[in-house]
Amino acid sequence: MFVTEEGLVTVNGVVITREQIERELQSATGDDPDKLRDNAIRALVSRELLLQEAVNWGLCERASVVNNPEQVIEQLLSNKIEVPVPDDESCERFFNENRESFATAPECEVSHIFFSAPIADHEAREAARQRASEVLEKIHQNPQCFERMARQESGCASAANGGYLGRISKGQTVPAFETALMAMHRGDISEQPVETGGGFHIIRVDDREDGEDLPFEILKTWIRQNLINQSRQKAIDGYVNGLASKAQIEGFDFAVCEGE
Repeated sequence: MFVTEEGLVTVNGVVITREQIERELQSATGDDPDKLRDNAIRALVSRELLLQEAVNWGLCERASVVNNPEQVIEQLLSNKIEVPVPDDESCERFFNENRESFATAPECEVSHIFFSAPIADHEAREAARQRASEVLEKIHQNPQCFERMARQESGCASAANGGYLGRISKGQTVPAFETALMAMHRGDISEQPVETGGGFHIIRVDDREDGEDLPFEILKTWIRQNLINQSRQKAIDGYVNGLASKAQIEGFDFAVCEGE
């Protein structure tokens, strides 16, 4: 995305430096460094566009922007962005279209056998995959040997307890493990070793309590605010894109980043 040799981005002549980008990245989360960097630059460009627009509208002097930029931006947006408040019918329609999201998370009592292998060590990775498959085949033939195999084979501290991990719900483990776990039922043993960044797992669900649906009346206020937030962000994005289309932005393709 950079086109200047110095690695700088300018917005109508105002420089966004590498140091600013690095500071923005400190609070970023995710696995794709290029995407994180693009998002950080886009956030800085957006902020600069809004601050320049606030100056253009006489909301502040350029010199005073540095004192409280977020307050200046909020003042501008409150004048330029209108966000409708959704009625009860809109809230209930959103609730009905997203019922699966409005339930307490299932909770599983879980045991596992873990075969550790660094993701960068391909030879160790393949050996761990093979051993996990061999052990899993034995367990499928004789499920009663799970605890014994866990004590013998697992590279997790839970091996001492026959692989017992305790109760797990959504958000408490890595995505690949969670996806496999939430598709299983009480008494199930994973059909194949489950691969994660750390290695391979044989998973057993010792017990499972499914989540419960929450009623609309409990969620109505939250849904209304969520819809307001969505509408506001959409309006802000549109407003910023309009400013970007009229601005001279060098060193970064704002439109490409926005459309990815």
